[in-house]
Amino acid sequence: MHLDKTDTDTFLARLLEARQNLDEIFAMVDRHPDAATLITKLNSCSKQLDRASFALMVSSLQGTAGASETEKTENIRHLEHLFLNLD
Repeated sequence: MHLDKTDTDTFLARLLEARQNLDEIFAMVDRHPDAATLITKLNSCSKQLDRASFALMVSSLQGTAGASETEKTENIRHLEHLFLNLD
């Protein structure tokens, strides 16, 4: 399951949004903000990371379209394991 340029660009764009938000959080800590502001920013950053993960998941699932049923099942199970951190 390899990413093409479009998938990589989408993933990187989402990841850069998360990084910018995280950089803002680090800068805010020096200004001693209230906890609610930090929590809100952290939640936003977490959602951006989830979106990056989802972009990878979708592109990986699309990559299995031409695979055999056995390969599809195996790939989906593997992606589920990665995404949900199942043992």
